Amino acid sequence: MADRTQRAAAARRSPVVRLLYDTEGDLRARRVILIIAAVIGVATDPNVLAAGAVIIFLAIKLPLLALVWWLMTRHQERPGDQAWTGRERREILEYLERQARESVGRTDAVSRLSYLSREAWHVADTAPDEERAQAVSVAVAIAGLRAQAQAASRRGD
Repeated sequence: MADRTQRAAAARRSPVVRLLYDTEGDLRARRVILIIAAVIGVATDPNVLAAGAVIIFLAIKLPLLALVWWLMTRHQERPGDQAWTGRERREILEYLERQARESVGRTDAVSRLSYLSREAWHVADTAPDEERAQAVSVAVAIAGLRAQAQAASRRGD
């Protein structure tokens, strides 16, 4: 009963709801069927379809494209900007070293160490001059582990 009371109260407020519901809150089925039939009858006209397509394009797609464009361009990295702080860079290098040590002896060690080596070299390439030596030493150490893993895989270890 409370649901019907809420619908009846809504029917007194909204013109659309007043069109589709009576004062008791019941759906006016004949009106709904007539509205659907009218929409289907009008929607078959090619001019109406073309106008609808233009309206949909202008009202929906362009704002969505503008939103996506804004999201893509607001956090753009520019050459020379520091993406990581010194503390973050040290954490990344420690993580890469730890993962490299854990990868030794696995069956896929070569591919893992290749990936970790590329990541370490990327950190070294983006590091400022005062922190580059540490990053290069980590990258060289991981590359050495990769070379050992490749040699071991060739021997069949």
